[in-house]
This record gives sequence, C-alpha cells and structure tokens, in this order.
Amino acid sequence: MKHLRKRIISLVLLGAMGASTLALGGCGNSDNGGTTNADGEQTYELRLATLYPTDHEMTIAVQAACDKIEEETGGNVKIQIYPSDQLGDYTSVYEEIMKGTIDMTVNTMITTYDSTLEMLTIPYLASSYEEAKEIFVDPDSYFFQTILEHQRNLNIETLGIYIAGAQGVGAAKSIANAMDPTVKKSELIRCPSTDGYLWTAEGMGYNTVTINYSELYSSLQTGVCDGWVGGGAYVNYLSFRDVLDYFCDARYIFEQIVCIMNKELFDGMPAEYQTIIKDTFAESSNVFADQMEELDEQAMTDMEAMGIEVYRPTEQEYETMREYFRSNVWPNYEGTLDAETFSSLMANGLREAA
Repeated sequence: MKHLRKRIISLVLLGAMGASTLALGGCGNSDNGGTTNADGEQTYELRLATLYPTDHEMTIAVQAACDKIEEETGGNVKIQIYPSDQLGDYTSVYEEIMKGTIDMTVNTMITTYDSTLEMLTIPYLASSYEEAKEIFVDPDSYFFQTILEHQRNLNIETLGIYIAGAQGVGAAKSIANAMDPTVKKSELIRCPSTDGYLWTAEGMGYNTVTINYSELYSSLQTGVCDGWVGGGAYVNYLSFRDVLDYFCDARYIFEQIVCIMNKELFDGMPAEYQTIIKDTFAESSNVFADQMEELDEQAMTDMEAMGIEVYRPTEQEYETMREYFRSNVWPNYEGTLDAETFSSLMANGLREAA
C-alpha cells in the first residue's frame, strides 16, 4: 500500500505548488461578504470541517484541492481544514452548514431534512468505478443535478461528490452463494441502521444485526456477527484484515461523500471564484475515484497474500444483481424519493429524467 500512499502525497505536492503558506484564524466568513483587500478584491477565509483525520487519503486530496483554489484565486480564497470531527460530527456540521455558522464540509450526507437524499444509498446503480464516476461524480449527470437541486432547497451548495470505496462483504468465514440473492443465507451480517443498507443486506439474502462500528472488530473476533456490510476492500484491509477470512467485492453501493458549502455564502462570491471552486472539486473528486479504485484493488491483492479468500464477481453476476434489485429492492424507495426521482430510478437507474 506504501507506493499508492506516496503517489497520493505527490499529488498533494503538485497541487500545492505556488500556493502560499497560511496560518488561518478560527473564524469563517459566514456573513457572506468576505473582506476587501487593498486592491478592492473580495477575500475569504473559510472553515471546512471533515470527519477524516489529517493523514487520511480523503483529507489529503481535499487539502490539495484547497491549495489549488487558493493559488488560482490569487490567495483570495483560503480554506482551512478542520479534520477528525473537530467542529462536530457529520449531523451537527451539516446543520451548521445550512445555518452558515460553518462554511464548508466534506462529509457523510444526512437525509433528515429531505428523504430524497436517500438516493445515495440505493444499491446497484453502478457496478464499476467508471460507471460510478459517470453517474455520481460528473457534475452534469442527472444524479448529481438532482442532489444539487434538493440541497439548494436547504441552503446548501453541492461542490462535489467523492467516491470513498466500492462496498463489499467482509466476513470471518467463507460465504457460499454470496452473489446469488435468491439464496437465503445463514450468516448474521452487521449493517448500518438505515433503510437503504437494511434493504440491501436483506435483499442479498442475509440475516442482519445492528452493532456499533466501534464494536465491530471485537464482534467479528468473538462471533457475535459473521460479517459486515458498509465498507470497501480498502477499509476491510486496513481495519479488519486480522479478523477476516473472506471478502466479496460485491460493489452493492459506491460510498459517496459530499463536498458542500453554505449556499448563501457561495452565491455571494464573485462568479470567477465560484467557477474555480466548482471546477477544482469536480477535478479532485474525479481523480480521487481513480485513486480509490487502485486502493481497493491493491487491498484485495494484499488480502489474498495474507490468505484471505477474495471473491471477485463476474460482470454477469453484477448485472444479475442489478436486475434482481431493480425488481425486488428499488421499489422500497417509493415514498422515500420524490415522485420524479423514483420514476427515474425505476425507468433507468437514475441516469436521466424518466
């Protein structure tokens, strides 16, 4: 994994070339006006909150994007990252973004205020990273534009969607027929306590149990559960390789992390800054998806080297799962998604308006 981390760090250094070194203060510009420098230009010092620690690949990628934004705005937009939930957990931060008391975040999206945002957890919309980039990451895609529209109603501007991994099934024992959803399985699988993940795990034929993530390692170790859903190969390798005997690269959900900003703040910025910010995060999220694909692939290779059984489904198996979920799981989202979005889901998997 070391060579991949070095490649990611090198991208940061490239992104930071020419950017000035900053010591930002603790306050943001939630009054939306920024300040005016001696040349009459608007300047901004923004706070960006994230759940990820400083040395995490996501934080490294976002820092590179922030450095590039500062460089391309001539130092007039400076973004200070607050890692590791320093400004609060993702729920409180999301609410503070809505109010404008925190400027930006790269974080998990909450769906409390608009259930249509549950579209981020719909299984088998994509089965490859290339497909995931086209559907989720591309700012012009129907999926992205739908997220953009719904978040704007909450005073939030969507700047980018990052892919944080292709989620699979990690288990302490081998699982038979892992990619056959018609087979009822005996394994007890831990999954997040959200409708989307429960529908997904049950749709795959598993018995489910809710366990705190902090207790997952010991639960796998002691047999409280047999496996889990909610993480990709890279996460399974980094955090659970010592208690796993099996990993299935099921790719049921490509985990999406949103980069968002208070809309009123964004709207008050000069159009040139808006373009630079959006273009930079679009490029960053696209590159990061490629990095995550490499990290996932390397993680599976490393797990195999440790003696962990890794199941890599065929394209036909992915397509069979997609068709099964279209018929048996996607209908569960009726009433959760708005009517237009649900129609698009059933007609074409959220690739275009129905």
